[in-house]
Amino acid sequence: MRSMFIYLILGLILAVAETLMPEALPVKPNLLLLLVLTLGLREKIVFGGPAAWLLGCLQDSLSGSSLGLFGLVYLILYLSLRSIAGHLNSESPMLLLFLVFSGTLLQGLILIFTMGFLSEHGTYWRQILLGMPGQLLINLLAGWLFLHFSKWLRRYRRHLVGGRLF
Repeated sequence: MRSMFIYLILGLILAVAETLMPEALPVKPNLLLLLVLTLGLREKIVFGGPAAWLLGCLQDSLSGSSLGLFGLVYLILYLSLRSIAGHLNSESPMLLLFLVFSGTLLQGLILIFTMGFLSEHGTYWRQILLGMPGQLLINLLAGWLFLHFSKWLRRYRRHLVGGRLF
């Protein structure tokens, strides 16, 4: 239960940080996607599924999109990753970058599919596909920075929280 609160607090911090980024940027990194991918690699379905859904609903509440849309998208992403997580080497740093790449693409496809049911006009898919290359690059950069930050955090975690962070 303690780790669920840590993930949700971290999700709130990342969502607020993503919201506070300047509007002048053409693309913003999807920081909650990184957290959902981390959930998919580390947490069991009983805890990770509701946490992924809550993180998606948090993003919906702060971004102004349809409430529950990103909750569904993140839950599908989490369950997809959780189904193959036992076959992956979760300690590999390149795995996270690959998951960010494939997760961004899968997120776009799920958004296109679900928006087909929720939208009255059909031009949404063009906007998603046109923004995909920039979103891929900025998410990969954020994933790379996340890797370096987590490496630094592992090195100093004994000093930060008495040996137990998560």
